[in-house]
Amino acid sequence: MSPVDRLICHVLPKAFLMALTAGGRLAELKVVRRDRPSRIDSVFLGRLERVMPELDAAFVDIGIGHAGFLRAADRAGIEDWPPPGAPLLVQVRNDGEGENGKGPRLSMNLAVSGRYLVYHPVGAGVTFSRRIESESERERLRGHVEDLLEGGIVLRTAASGASLDVLRADAIEIMERWEKIRRQAFDSQPPADLSARIPGERDPIARMLRDHGATLEEVILDDRAMARQLQDEMDRLGEPIRVRWHNGPMPAFDIDDVAGQIDTALAERIVLESGIELLFEPGETLCAIDVDSATAAGRQGRAPRRPIEINLEAAPAIAQQLRLRNVAGAVVIDFVTMRSTYDRDKVQAALAEALADDPVPTQLYGFTRLGHFELTRARRGATLKAQLEALEKSDD
Repeated sequence: MSPVDRLICHVLPKAFLMALTAGGRLAELKVVRRDRPSRIDSVFLGRLERVMPELDAAFVDIGIGHAGFLRAADRAGIEDWPPPGAPLLVQVRNDGEGENGKGPRLSMNLAVSGRYLVYHPVGAGVTFSRRIESESERERLRGHVEDLLEGGIVLRTAASGASLDVLRADAIEIMERWEKIRRQAFDSQPPADLSARIPGERDPIARMLRDHGATLEEVILDDRAMARQLQDEMDRLGEPIRVRWHNGPMPAFDIDDVAGQIDTALAERIVLESGIELLFEPGETLCAIDVDSATAAGRQGRAPRRPIEINLEAAPAIAQQLRLRNVAGAVVIDFVTMRSTYDRDKVQAALAEALADDPVPTQLYGFTRLGHFELTRARRGATLKAQLEALEKSDD
């Protein structure tokens, strides 16, 4: 899929629906609740409640009514557990809501994200997005950033080709945000939500611009005041991103047929232009996907297509739907049967390439002896369907 170039924001009383499109194709739909904001990536000054040696983990009070869960593997900057009651600076990695009533998953390896860099104050070294593959480019970037920030630095995909001035400006903005968090930590008593005390830190559009601003060309909002405010901010920063207030007779999500693409993402069966059908069967423990070539095999009098051709067309569509539907956990794909190892490798490579743009970590395990393809995708909140259903119920 081409880079994300447009953000379309539909403003509702209880939520922002934020559609990211790439060349007219819907890449992702963010449901950002206004009545119940997500805490993911928020920084808290917590208080250690108790250590669970049998779990090699601890529970931390962050002031939200139920304790957060901190694994020893996510403990950073300290070697041993401090005594109960000690303050801990933590960041929410997963809200935990809806997962059997669990509290949020926490980490002490804080990450402050910019447009090109991710800063880990208690980390070390320079690492790179998997999309930055060129060794010469990695060395160029390393030379630019290794002295910009004291701690760990991750170069995001957008950093590829970026100049020293651009990276330095991003590092300065990151440090300003980090200093605000530090000051709040020094001035607060645990438990305290530090991110909530910093203006703009939880602004969903600001976060979208950090994550996708390097490729975004246009932001469309159907709220006049928000559009004007964002345009003023873009002018102040000298950003080339266009801001447009949508006030036409048709809904904002008619642009790029976002509404139709959302309907497709909620359907169990979708049909590609060639007639290939994909059947999605989500379950409690895994999501099964079946590739059906029945209507594509001899469409419009054409000769039957080879399995490799069908599967190569299905692979990027599957990758798009996994991200759009926010599928998590184990995924089993029943591609059209291929007997050639070479063909299977080709399909696996195509799927890996299509998934490389997915910001959520995905692990490919390949074809089983029964011919099914297995992969796992990390959990980042509820599925798209569950989020939209929860929003609809809140309006009742």
